[in-house]
Amino acid sequence: MRAYIHFILFVSLLSFVSCNTTQKSTAHHSRQPRFIDDIYMDGHNKNCTTTECIDRSVKYPEQKTTAKRKIAKPVGPNTGKAPVAGGAKPKTRSDADKPSENNPLRDKYAGMMGVSNKDIDNYNLYRFIDAWYGVDYRMGGTDKDGIDCSGFVQKLYTEVFGLDLVRTSYEQFSNCEHLRKADEAQEGDLVFFKTRGRRISHVGVYLMNGYFVHASTTQGIMISSLKEEYWHRHFAGVGRISK
Repeated sequence: MRAYIHFILFVSLLSFVSCNTTQKSTAHHSRQPRFIDDIYMDGHNKNCTTTECIDRSVKYPEQKTTAKRKIAKPVGPNTGKAPVAGGAKPKTRSDADKPSENNPLRDKYAGMMGVSNKDIDNYNLYRFIDAWYGVDYRMGGTDKDGIDCSGFVQKLYTEVFGLDLVRTSYEQFSNCEHLRKADEAQEGDLVFFKTRGRRISHVGVYLMNGYFVHASTTQGIMISSLKEEYWHRHFAGVGRISK
């Protein structure tokens, strides 16, 4: 009988030890790293199923937006008429074609040259200048991707005055009537410069009050003054084309 009691106690003790060992083993196993199958490819845990949980656990790449480039349009009146086509002679303007006294185009260029807006009466000329103002300089260029000084003068004369000029500044100088003094210049006359040596190398179109429009090598199509020190020093004369 005593032996039987001892056997029962031995079996109970053995079961207790076995149970504790199993629990410790299970607890140790639960602390092991989870397998890769527990993780989605986007980085959040499978157990994280709600939108709020996923948003907290996943860092999504920032989306960049590209701003659309805004291109400034030239200032000009809305006349409802198309520009004069290249090569066509300008038509005689009626009173209805003339820009009004408060026209933005007249105000803009009158202010730039220090004259009354009533003096800006060649609408086709200043509309052409406004459309080209700021175009980059490019040696040998003939369009709005880039244009040089003589190319700009040639295009202006074709579209504004309906006259075809030769191509280079030196040839243009050789094919016009020469006026030695700058104060003899009138609107539409050519103004020539010797910026490199003793040969004619630059040309522009005279406007009024000592100002001329030209293709500058550094700033593109712009209006400058003959009174500026640089242009005064390199001035070579005025050329008049018979219109």
